[in-house]
Amino acid sequence: KKDNPDFELVERLVKELDVPVIAEGRISTPEQARKMLDLGAYAVVVGGAITRPLEIAKKFIEVV
Repeated sequence: KKDNPDFELVERLVKELDVPVIAEGRISTPEQARKMLDLGAYAVVVGGAITRPLEIAKKFIEVV
């Protein structure tokens, strides 16, 4: 299972499609959201990062 957003896929879709691309999935940090926008995503969905803050905090607790 991949833990990071699929930046490569979003970048490819933006280049190949003539429609707005909305990035969604495994985006859990502001930096990841910014990178998606920088790659050309029209918008970014960060549902789990906002609705499950304990899940995000757990990642930091495990590392620190």
